[in-house]
Amino acid sequence: MKKIITALVFACVLISACSRELSPGERKAIALMEQDDKEYSLFAYKDEDGSFGYYLSFGDMFPTPISEVFSRHSSSLPDETCLVLGANRDEVLATVESLLAQLEQEPGTTGSFPCRLATDSGRLSGLDTVNYVVVKSFPSVKMLRFQLVCGERTAEANLTGYLIKGIRRNINWQHRIGRAE
Repeated sequence: MKKIITALVFACVLISACSRELSPGERKAIALMEQDDKEYSLFAYKDEDGSFGYYLSFGDMFPTPISEVFSRHSSSLPDETCLVLGANRDEVLATVESLLAQLEQEPGTTGSFPCRLATDSGRLSGLDTVNYVVVKSFPSVKMLRFQLVCGERTAEANLTGYLIKGIRRNINWQHRIGRAE
């Protein structure tokens, strides 16, 4: 009986947290997904101007070397790269279908995708782009390899079909329990 009551309380808290309105500059985590020991975060974000969107974070693509942590010269590398997925469920699902369609392309096919960079404050910058290439790895798994170049450094993040479909599952689930807006 305790487990049932605990589960119901947890569900009510989760639903109310998902349905409350976001403040400007605030994020609401929807899901954390892991692939190849790298964590990806699906989240909703509200800008200062009130516009709303869903994003997929690649996390910190440029981890700071320990030698630079205590340096007075901080680098201008972004703390986080976030793919722009859309402003609502329908746009996100269309973006997911577009990403899955790119996986059907021949290896070596390139393109770009809208993104936003984040600073250490967690606030998102204006629109930018990140390039990708379709690659095939062993054993014949296709993925989109996103590459971000900042100065002399290049970072990569890979999206497989499994991870992209995970975005779709999480957006559909989030939509059923309550809106993030």
